[in-house]
Amino acid sequence: MDFSIGFGIALAGGALAAGMGASGASIGVGLAGEMAAGVLSEDPDKFGQMLILQALPGTQAIYSLVVAILVMVKLQVFGGGGGLYDLPLAKGIAVFAACIPCMLGEFISAIWQGRASVGAAGMVARRPDAFGKAVILPAMVETFALLSLIATILLLMIAIQF
Repeated sequence: MDFSIGFGIALAGGALAAGMGASGASIGVGLAGEMAAGVLSEDPDKFGQMLILQALPGTQAIYSLVVAILVMVKLQVFGGGGGLYDLPLAKGIAVFAACIPCMLGEFISAIWQGRASVGAAGMVARRPDAFGKAVILPAMVETFALLSLIATILLLMIAIQF
């Protein structure tokens, strides 16, 4: 079974999307986790609130994994040998380009969402009754992660039409 350059480039788009989304999510979750640990050292009863704030930046890893799976589905790599391994170069580049919003959007938004979660955790540490307001702040960053995901999905629909 020979793989074409187009297939490799398309697959690299999905792989980079997944890798960059997971990398950004790990940074964001790590930042929020540092702050959460500090808050919990003072008040262990805030564990549930801190867990939610720490988990928020992790959604970008899920979104980028969805993109990687969509790329593999588009390339028909599942199903035992019937894949598009001889994908033309232009279509491979189109798939790669379609993944760029996810690559950048998920990576960057996860880091900033982690930073917003740090601030929200500090707010909850001082005012536990403000959790509902505090969680909205990092949740706003999620909007841009979702926009990146939607852009990539729409572009993938155009990139390879069969």
